[in-house]
Amino acid sequence: MDVRAKTARIALAATLAIGSAGCGAGSGAGAGAVPATARQAAEPAKFAEGIISDARQQWRISFAPDGRTAWFTTSDGFFPVTRKATIYVSRLGAGGWTAPEVAPFSGQYPDIDPHVTPDGRRLYFSSIRPVNGATRGDLDIWYVERAGDGWGAPVRLGDEVNSPADELYASSQRDGTLWFASGPAAPGAGLHWDIYRAERRGGGFAPRVVLPAAINTQPKEGGGVQDAWEFNPEISPDGRTLVFASLRPGGLGLGDLWVSTLRDGQWTPARNLGAPVNSPADEYHPTFSPDGKDLYFVRRVAGNGDFYRIPLSAIGLR
Repeated sequence: MDVRAKTARIALAATLAIGSAGCGAGSGAGAGAVPATARQAAEPAKFAEGIISDARQQWRISFAPDGRTAWFTTSDGFFPVTRKATIYVSRLGAGGWTAPEVAPFSGQYPDIDPHVTPDGRRLYFSSIRPVNGATRGDLDIWYVERAGDGWGAPVRLGDEVNSPADELYASSQRDGTLWFASGPAAPGAGLHWDIYRAERRGGGFAPRVVLPAAINTQPKEGGGVQDAWEFNPEISPDGRTLVFASLRPGGLGLGDLWVSTLRDGQWTPARNLGAPVNSPADEYHPTFSPDGKDLYFVRRVAGNGDFYRIPLSAIGLR
């Protein structure tokens, strides 16, 4: 989700922590924008319009390794406000994408941000559901594992990953390392979202580690309440390219997508993806296609978020 804001944006932004909204920051691509010379001519195209991208709000899409099954979130209202959403599944057939159906593990509690691992054996998602029979109000990361043609029962990750704050937008690389964001349910002085990673250790995870200053920013005196919000991390399967949403100053409008790459063991300072991905509208929820050719993301226009797709070659990432 993304959140990028200046003071005037806070009223709208108070809505989120999850997928969008932010109040945009200045004009121009910013010093770190991907150079136009690195791109090919292309514009983002709305994905599966009228079937998956419909009149409701769309949040985070993820695909099976063959690209023919899609899991995504839909809500009737704006999730950061209502905190209600459901995960759906659609399949690509001869006639196109099928009418979405509620995922078998979703529909009873608020669920969002599905992510299928590169091997297709596990699906992570965030949820507000009871833990050991006790009601919880924060979003935790859960997973289901493949069981034949279906999925097993949802399992909550441990305290190495989850906390009393919200945890959202899990993403994983081939070695099982998990990336995610953690932060408050609503904006507040001194509160902000950061991106973390947790390495696989045995059957679980090592304690989470916050990412460095090349990616996560810190609140500055006199800045907007959401200027230091980074979230929606999408890691490439090889763990070397990270695209995420942020509300930091220097973007094209509201929430923007930024990218950092791992070089010689260090993450490069994040740079704005620039146009045509980012715009004066709100962009968030990035997803790499399983074949590594496309970037999917959500653009929120006139109060409605839809999925868009653009070739990575068109934005200098392939």
